[in-house]
Amino acid sequence: MCGIVGMTSPENIVTGQTADQLSVLEYRGYDSWGLACLTEDTLAVVKDTGSIGKALREGRLSGLPDASLALGHTRWATHGGVTAANAHPHLSYDRAVAVVHNGVIENHQQLRRDLEASGVTFASDTDSEVAAHLIARHLEHGASMRDAIAATTATLSGEYALAVISVTEPATVWGAKHKSPLVVAFDGQRGILASDQMALDGISNDVLFLDDGDIVAVRADSAEVYAAVHGSVQPVTRAFTRLTGRQERADKGQYPHWMIKEIHETPTAVTAASSLPAERFASVLPPDRAVTLIGAGSAFYVASMGQYLLKSLAGIRASALPSDEAEYLAVLGPGDPLIAVSQSGETFDTLEICRTALAAGAVLTSICNVPSSTQERLATHRLPQGSGPEICVLSTKSIVSQVVLLARLALETGRANRTLSAERYAAHQESLERLPDTLTEFIATASTSVQALAAKYSHVGDWFFLGRGILYPAACESALKFKEVNYHHAEGMASGFFKHGTISLIDEHFYTVALLPSHTDDPDRYAATLAAVSEIAARKGPVIGIGPADLPADDLNTFVEYLPLPYHGDEIADLIIQLVAGQLLAYYCALDLGREIDQPRSLAKSVTVR
Repeated sequence: MCGIVGMTSPENIVTGQTADQLSVLEYRGYDSWGLACLTEDTLAVVKDTGSIGKALREGRLSGLPDASLALGHTRWATHGGVTAANAHPHLSYDRAVAVVHNGVIENHQQLRRDLEASGVTFASDTDSEVAAHLIARHLEHGASMRDAIAATTATLSGEYALAVISVTEPATVWGAKHKSPLVVAFDGQRGILASDQMALDGISNDVLFLDDGDIVAVRADSAEVYAAVHGSVQPVTRAFTRLTGRQERADKGQYPHWMIKEIHETPTAVTAASSLPAERFASVLPPDRAVTLIGAGSAFYVASMGQYLLKSLAGIRASALPSDEAEYLAVLGPGDPLIAVSQSGETFDTLEICRTALAAGAVLTSICNVPSSTQERLATHRLPQGSGPEICVLSTKSIVSQVVLLARLALETGRANRTLSAERYAAHQESLERLPDTLTEFIATASTSVQALAAKYSHVGDWFFLGRGILYPAACESALKFKEVNYHHAEGMASGFFKHGTISLIDEHFYTVALLPSHTDDPDRYAATLAAVSEIAARKGPVIGIGPADLPADDLNTFVEYLPLPYHGDEIADLIIQLVAGQLLAYYCALDLGREIDQPRSLAKSVTVR
């Protein structure tokens, strides 16, 4: 979750560069930030709450001296409140070691008690600080830095990415990894250790992804990796990876927020996903096995849409599971297909299921937006999104791209299985080809009407989002966007389930957004959805409809507001247009409320902890 950057150079240039590279990672956590640098034989530290990007703009890091060794961190809080004291880096009791940490140290309470009993005083409430004190204790007893880190990590339970600098090693950034990503690059002038390859921009395209259990010493011109071999810590060789199609630093341009910029980039993301060669989808799914799809957050709702598409287009039994619950439900053995959906490719819960499934012999297909991410490297088959960097914490263009890839997988599998006629396949393909133009025009023309809706209703505190069939997970995803950025209560729900209890919440103050299918192409599902809307209206519940532009006039009277969409009369395209409409509604309501749109409170882009 948190962002880590450590940098070393023979020149006193890395303080500002470390802070600058760290700001690229603030989407991974922006509760607080901190930076430590080594000057002569002293570690200087500055840290505070809030985002490092804002701190840089306000000049709050200008007091730190230039240095040849620096370590930075941007935090998403897990243990201890959002305070400057709990921000990383954490210094050891003798101020000789600085540590930053991503992950969760599950046995930190016992380690803390043992250290306190030996006289160590803690400066924070975090689980991370124990690592700094333990390393310092081993150094004090004569251990090398390598052995001090190895002895420390041997006592830790949980998951971690640790980066360490010390007055005893003025030219080296040390790291250690277990189930949280760390990546290394160097160019002879600078060496860098980071939690995300995006921080390596400008250093090198040849990078080293650490394996679990690795300890690394990073210098300006080298990286030495160690691991436990036959009970002792020994040097090991790790292959470097050449990054291709890497995500370069993005520019917000003329847009006021990343979110609206990335919504405007949705047509390009659709084009990229539609351009992936058809052979990439061939033989991914066997026709005779049930498919399991997993994802977390928005990716789970995308996976849920995928199960509908695989059933309707390919005739395949598919079930979507939230990654954090999949360990209790998924039954995967040799040859069973698993599809993992993730924007970052570093989502902890998703990766845990991927590793377990692969160990059981399952076949993993990755749908991901970050080349060379952990999920991509684990996968048997890769369906890369190619959407470009997505900076806003809320996923917009990325989830649309994921839906397109799942739809194409269903289409190509259906064609291969002969469950999809040539005519129907061609119709879907033609619709996908038209979709970028439809979205471009819709985003440009609908913004005014959506903004007017937001101005009238952004203050409402309770919402239901209803859909039926594949629009059920779309409703859940639109509700998620709404609550993430507006901080209002919003629930996504199947319109058929709605009357089984939750209708008791309806009154004139509880609003509903109904996602409607085409009344001509899917009349049964349309009628069933409209029946739920009528039940709400009968109880004085205001309903805002979002659906086809040619709604019958009598049906329009059921809604207090109606947003017409440029449907294609195509299951895939109409779903995506609905998703974009939900994104626009969430954005403009947040804009009207004055929310922090790109970095909503308590969120992070990549959830790398349990």
